[in-house]
Amino acid sequence: MKNKACASHIVFIQLIFLILLCVKVDRQVQWNWFVLCTPLWITDALLLIPVIYETFLVVRSKRDDNSELPSPRPIPSILGYLFLILSKMSAEVLVCCKNQGYNISSYVVFIPIWIALCGLVIGSGMLAYSTATFRRTPRHTT
Repeated sequence: MKNKACASHIVFIQLIFLILLCVKVDRQVQWNWFVLCTPLWITDALLLIPVIYETFLVVRSKRDDNSELPSPRPIPSILGYLFLILSKMSAEVLVCCKNQGYNISSYVVFIPIWIALCGLVIGSGMLAYSTATFRRTPRHTT
């Protein structure tokens, strides 16, 4: 039930962003783009909290071998989530800078998005490879 409540909050925050974006594009308000993207950063913070908690669990479980904490995710998985969230946040900041009028090339704006996409492709390839090698049955020669 907690996941549905959290998802509904995130959807509500994203709807607020879309409404603010429509008002800004209609030129009814003259807000700063950084203020307009505040709902996105609230969503990023809500996504970042569990990643920081998981990191805390990993550090604590490595320090205390007899800890009664639940089994944390592997470190590469946590770093992957952290990498994706930080890439998303940096892309949002660059888009805001570009829309605000700073002299930034469009190529530079999309660099974090391309890096995140490459990371997703590499991560999914590694997952597919590990799943395929795990399911492979050893051959018996007789």
